[in-house]
Amino acid sequence: MSLMSDGIWSITVHGNWRITFEFIDGSTYILNYEDYH
Repeated sequence: MSLMSDGIWSITVHGNWRITFEFIDGSTYILNYEDYH
C-alpha cells in the first residue's frame, strides 16, 4: 500500500493493475481500478 497524494492510497492488484482509494472518517472509498502503465 502506498500513499500517492492528497490522502489517496493505492494497492497493486496484479501486473500493472491497481486500486486507488481514500479513507474518510475511518471508512474506505474505492476511487478507481486502473491499468497504470
